Amino acid sequence: MAAQTQTAWTSSTYNGFAIYTSTATTDAANEVNWSLKTPNELDTTKPWSLIVSASASQDGAAAPLMIWGGYSDDFALAGTTTRATATDGVQLGELTDDLGYGAAVAGMHFAMNPGSTGLANVVTIAALATGMRHNIPVFPHYAFELMADDGNTLLAHTLTFKIIQVSQGSNQSLIGTDIGGDGDAGIGADPS
Repeated sequence: MAAQTQTAWTSSTYNGFAIYTSTATTDAANEVNWSLKTPNELDTTKPWSLIVSASASQDGAAAPLMIWGGYSDDFALAGTTTRATATDGVQLGELTDDLGYGAAVAGMHFAMNPGSTGLANVVTIAALATGMRHNIPVFPHYAFELMADDGNTLLAHTLTFKIIQVSQGSNQSLIGTDIGGDGDAGIGADPS
């Protein structure tokens, strides 16, 4: 039986940036490996970076990475032994023609630009030195699908997805030691 698991997106902040992380793990019986939908906190109207890493070889041939757009809270990908399908979503296109199937991938970066920058998308592994760049339609959510391009099954591996976006002005509450806090509350005691 094909086994696939995903972890819920976690969030952290660093130096004025929001960082969201999730994983997707598959065994060697699946034709696809896909993520959960991106978190609600991601502002899909502003640029963001996607970094995808793989724990091991993913396939015996090129392993394309696709992006899907979702338009409701019910948006989700499904499928393991065939290409992914979506509830309340559509496939938007290919992020890369090959994630780097022959070995583990330390991290591949994709510059995600909502709408259009006027520049053409860069999606081929051969163009990696110039940077992967994408003009993506604005959707409330996105999800990512790695697929076996050769029509066979993938090799067992885990994908880690990291999304990075400027978070300044996100109106988050103060916590911990923010502005002299005592570790429990943000803002220290009134000195008067």
